[in-house]
Amino acid sequence: MKNVSIAFETVEELESLIHEHGINDSARLLLQLFCARVDREFIESFQNFLNQKLPLCSLIGTTTDGVINDSEIYYDTKNVLTFSIFEDTDLKTKFVIHGDSENCSYDTGIAIASALKNKDVKTIICFADGLNINGEEFVDAIETVMPDVIVAGGLAGDNGELKNTLVFDRKEISNRAAVAVALINPNLFVGSNYSFNWIPIGKKMRVTKSVKNRVYELDGQPIVDVYAKYMGKDLIEQLPHIGIEFPLMLQKGDVTVGRAVIGKNDDGSMTFAGNIDEFEIVRFGVGDIESILNDATHTANSLLQKNNCRVEAVFIYSCMARRRFLDKYAHKEIESISHLGTASGFFTYGEFFHSQGKNQFLNGTMTYLMLYENCDIKYSFRLAKKKTDTTIIKTTQQVLANLANTISNELAELNENLEQRVRESSTYIFKQAYFDKLTGLPNRISLIDSLDNHLGETIVLINVDNFSTINDFYGYKVGDQLLKQIATTVQEYATDYNFKAFKLPADEFALIVNIKKSKTDLEKYIKELAVKIEKYDYTFGDHSIHVGITIAAAVINAEKTGMVNADMTLKLAKSKRKSFMIFNEELHLARTYEQNIKIANKIKTALDTGNMIPYYQPIVDVQTLEIVKYEALVRLRDIDGTILPPSVFLEASRKIRLNKSITKAMIEQTFSFFSKNGLDFSLNMDFADIASESVREFLYQKLIEYNVAEQLTIEVLETQEFEDPNIVLDFVENICKHKVKVAIDDFGSGYANFEYVTNIRNDFVKIDGSLIKKIDEDKNARIITETITEFAKKLGKKVVAEYVHSKEVFEVVKELGIDYAQGYYFSEPKEFI
Repeated sequence: MKNVSIAFETVEELESLIHEHGINDSARLLLQLFCARVDREFIESFQNFLNQKLPLCSLIGTTTDGVINDSEIYYDTKNVLTFSIFEDTDLKTKFVIHGDSENCSYDTGIAIASALKNKDVKTIICFADGLNINGEEFVDAIETVMPDVIVAGGLAGDNGELKNTLVFDRKEISNRAAVAVALINPNLFVGSNYSFNWIPIGKKMRVTKSVKNRVYELDGQPIVDVYAKYMGKDLIEQLPHIGIEFPLMLQKGDVTVGRAVIGKNDDGSMTFAGNIDEFEIVRFGVGDIESILNDATHTANSLLQKNNCRVEAVFIYSCMARRRFLDKYAHKEIESISHLGTASGFFTYGEFFHSQGKNQFLNGTMTYLMLYENCDIKYSFRLAKKKTDTTIIKTTQQVLANLANTISNELAELNENLEQRVRESSTYIFKQAYFDKLTGLPNRISLIDSLDNHLGETIVLINVDNFSTINDFYGYKVGDQLLKQIATTVQEYATDYNFKAFKLPADEFALIVNIKKSKTDLEKYIKELAVKIEKYDYTFGDHSIHVGITIAAAVINAEKTGMVNADMTLKLAKSKRKSFMIFNEELHLARTYEQNIKIANKIKTALDTGNMIPYYQPIVDVQTLEIVKYEALVRLRDIDGTILPPSVFLEASRKIRLNKSITKAMIEQTFSFFSKNGLDFSLNMDFADIASESVREFLYQKLIEYNVAEQLTIEVLETQEFEDPNIVLDFVENICKHKVKVAIDDFGSGYANFEYVTNIRNDFVKIDGSLIKKIDEDKNARIITETITEFAKKLGKKVVAEYVHSKEVFEVVKELGIDYAQGYYFSEPKEFI
């Protein structure tokens, strides 16, 4: 075989470069394209070029965190195209777009492997999107179908932005896909190797709460708190970027692997590039530059001498953390491997690797695949230099890494000396680690360690309602005493029935109940416990405190999701104001949590990319049918172009505290748009917007910047109860001074009251669509609408009818003397006027 790599910037350069290197089209020609930037237009132009000039070849391609061409590395300028011209090896490619189901990563791996399965396949090179696929599940799936085939490649990158990665073949491009090529030749030589050289530092930590590649707790503490402790509270805000170079290290069989953090989630969890199971032991890792460079040189020389030949192609798939940690020395490691043969590849968000008959998913490593077809042909070669040409100048980061490693080794030695003393004090230490200091009950770590011994039984979580209010009102000393008394009550109850009681962090308790099947019996015990706790007389001096609790229960299962299920059920019970709930699959809690996460990600992406956009719906004069203004209504444009209505994302935006950002985006876009055309328009603001000083200041600033005050009507949402009405009154007075008009929106629903209209200064009353949409057939709706209209007119307000969806409704609106109307009868909301 022959292997050629070329670096280029534009597609226009390619034709002459291909001619220069004597590349001829063939069904046995494999192209790998490594893109320096995430540029869909560039990829499409390359596909068009390829289909015209080399229609027989196979292509797999990916965006990267840097591209490799021999010892050169390009970050944002040149792309690298590798031509592998085989003599006896057949090629077969497969491109699979995956959905967003729970098992989409596994299903994608199955689809890839099933399509490429062949008894003569020696290796599969795969590229998968770097942000939406679980690399470990993807590789495990391929392993299931083709256990003996070497898998190489990695997850696509986007130069550390962690926003959008792409993979592609000759025809398709996607940020939710995988592409692979099978090399089919029973005589093809395929070798793989890897280098890690990340050193564990600090103490060992147990993963106490995780779901697949999302970790919630280490040693019973929120993972964000652990990172804040070791990396600094200021740096925690820079996650995941700051954490990539310091992976969590764990043992997978005989291979030490790193798991790089790729996302920090709103629920306090962190997403890693591969799975980290509950109960795994992990440590932070830090690189050792000298070891990395020396190991690369030693490995390359050993392989050269062992094979007594220079292989025909080397494909390098190395971790983004590695090139960031090595910085200007990254090319030195690549240079050592390039002595093996013509080398090319890219920096990944996770590497696929084959070791001792098993494929694995790695982070923090440099992996490489070596190929040659004819082992009889010997090549001249030269050994890599044992030392780099340039003396390594120690950077502050390297010095700190060396310091951390040295201290870690010293601590390890001290720990060995302390082991005897620890054993002598085991009872005390065990109590400190496994028991709650305040109540004396076993703690969360003790509970988690106990779960495997109680499979099929039930875990019951008990949460004290409004405990923070008790702390605030009576003080923390009383709060602590209350928890101790509740602990005594729970422990006495557990003893009566031979249950096990635990104290969890904050205001939660737990029981392991030896009930395996009977839901009726479980409900009986839960109700009895609730009565016992809530009826107890909790007295502190002159204070008597009533305690309310919420209880949730779930089966302890072999999949180790019992705690998670109970915790999700407890949150659901609180949100629904239920005194207790028992988990069952019909609740679809995991699916709901996943949907919430997806919606949250969609909101963030839309805000980051300018896809939180206004749609416009006209408001019409009922008598003349002329458009008098437009109402701006928020929409979310998804990455696939789908337009999502506010009912899908607004409630979620409030929970993740992005509703203010949405309001600011709407202000900026609508003000800019209407400042150019002079048309009147209206914009919605709810109490959270009005109560926010940053939103108010942003509004005032933009009123001055765009000079649209006299065109603007602020629609104040009447459907919310105001925590402080004075804030609204002050806000309305202020914007009226700017000559902004005010409308009371959604009047007639929620907390509607006529006093509200008289107290707040306003120009318009908008009658809620729940009344208008049925006004032609519902007598009561008509009476209420007529009353609101007459009342508003006596106060000198103009009246707007929302949700006018038919001619019949419009005729009634007109008959009642309503001034303005909007709804689908006139026009649905549109992106452009």
